[in-house]
Amino acid sequence: MENEDFSSLSKKKLKKLIRETQDVLDQLKAELKMRKLDKRHEEIDHLEDHFEDAAHNLSNLKTFIQKVFAEMRKDK
Repeated sequence: MENEDFSSLSKKKLKKLIRETQDVLDQLKAELKMRKLDKRHEEIDHLEDHFEDAAHNLSNLKTFIQKVFAEMRKDK
């Protein structure tokens, strides 16, 4: 509807067009809100996986640090 001339429309038709446009806008907003909510739920569902990965990485870091300290002790 870009650059459309609405001057020929009656007041009644303009009001109807506004209502219809608002309805579509409300539906689009609701869809966007639902998608954001679905995305959050999906992330929450995978939160345990993220924690497991973090725990694994932390374990690897701990093992590495222990090896470094063991090597430093040997060199003394």
